Amino acid sequence: MSSDPVVTVVIPAYNAAAHLRAALDSCLRQTMPDFEVIVVDDGSTDGTAAVAEEFTTDPRVRVLSLGVNRGVSAARNTALENARGTWIATLDADDWMTDDRLEVLVHAAEAQGADLAHDDEYLVRDGETEPYSTLARATGALVDDTVPVDLDRLVDCELGGPSPYRLGLTQPILRRAFLEQHGIRYDCALRVGEDYLLYLECLLAGARWIQIPTAHYVYVQRSCSATRTAQVPTIEAKLRVCDSVLARPTLSTAQRASMQRYRRNLRSLLAYQRVAEPAKRGRPREAVRALVQNPTFFRRAARELPDLVGRRWAHHVRRDPHAFDMIRGSR
Repeated sequence: MSSDPVVTVVIPAYNAAAHLRAALDSCLRQTMPDFEVIVVDDGSTDGTAAVAEEFTTDPRVRVLSLGVNRGVSAARNTALENARGTWIATLDADDWMTDDRLEVLVHAAEAQGADLAHDDEYLVRDGETEPYSTLARATGALVDDTVPVDLDRLVDCELGGPSPYRLGLTQPILRRAFLEQHGIRYDCALRVGEDYLLYLECLLAGARWIQIPTAHYVYVQRSCSATRTAQVPTIEAKLRVCDSVLARPTLSTAQRASMQRYRRNLRSLLAYQRVAEPAKRGRPREAVRALVQNPTFFRRAARELPDLVGRRWAHHVRRDPHAFDMIRGSR
């Protein structure tokens, strides 16, 4: 390619051979042809690398290998170090995009002078191809115009916050020059929630972020049973990050207030999960010990109880296999 592309599409891929073709096909169908794709094979043990190499007959596609599994943050950072696009668009290896996504988002971001821009997401259940909803519709958070995203909104959209619209699930395009100017990269210590932290760092550095109302990203929603998924380590990692941010003397008063609210929510959620997780796994003694150490459990449990009862009723009585999917409606 004789000049730098408008967009670099970053695809971290770990044992994604079964899904990667759909992701790459959606890239090559884009209505805006001025892009490159960087697939980073994160130490896969299946045929991921071979599938990715099939697409390198198109000069816009490159494949990099980490050799060993280092996690999604390391994979994305490797792609960033090799990216040449004005914009960075992340795409998970088991998701895909509508044909016009890059064109629509770049046009909106440049028209608004934004550093980040995201769209709504089509929700597709694992094993299916047709969406059953969008993220905004499923959570009751529909917008009909382009709207800004600020730090308060990002904090309130985090898991357990007052808003059900999970901004951490979105995949905004990012202005590469902004990331370089502020030295922003994904935190390799995190394997869950690393994208949320990067968005947080962008807003703390003064990024302008917009949301457009239409959906162009297709998110494959994996069924996720609350009885099997451990959240405690992830919440503890997020608390460590939050504490490190709060220790920065450069935070404004408003930023500090937002982060303190975020920290309170995380601590409340952690107290709840430390009791709930061993209880779900049939370890009553461990749950009782955790309850003694986390007396604020009941306050959080009162908030979580209606959703929990509704999900269990749907799962056990109505036999809904998607009752424990991670997308929650308004509450």
